[in-house]
Amino acid sequence: MLFRVITLSIVFAAIILSRFIVDRGLQALYWLIVFLLTVSVGNIYMTFNYYIKLRNSPGVKGERGDPGPKGQKGSNGVCTIDTSCGSIQNCHDFTEEIFMVQLPEYSRVVDKRNRDIKLNAEDLRILSQVNEYFEMIKSACESGRYSQQELRDKVKKSLE
Repeated sequence: MLFRVITLSIVFAAIILSRFIVDRGLQALYWLIVFLLTVSVGNIYMTFNYYIKLRNSPGVKGERGDPGPKGQKGSNGVCTIDTSCGSIQNCHDFTEEIFMVQLPEYSRVVDKRNRDIKLNAEDLRILSQVNEYFEMIKSACESGRYSQQELRDKVKKSLE
């Protein structure tokens, strides 16, 4: 619809302007220019229309390309992420588990907190002390230098 309106407008304007050209040679050149203008406008219109129509639709999936060059050899590294190596995945849960076993009063406070029972001053003091102790051993735990058993033994020794 828009293309027809634009084309008819160009033709209408061209007919009006051609009345002012008297020389036959210039008039032929004029109509050639009008024809080229119409073709160019049509080309621009079809380009935009085609782009708008296809911009969001995915294309046809092609063949898989050739494999790229092999990368550089990595370092041997240290096994700190694989759980089979005995590394600690979640330091907070790991140390809290140790505290629950080693400190019965901490276990009682956590149980109260989980049941939404209001903690008294003594409970808050115990919780504060355990949190301070946790912050002290957190860096050793997160460093990955110790296995689970090594860190458990260190914490147990320090709590005795």
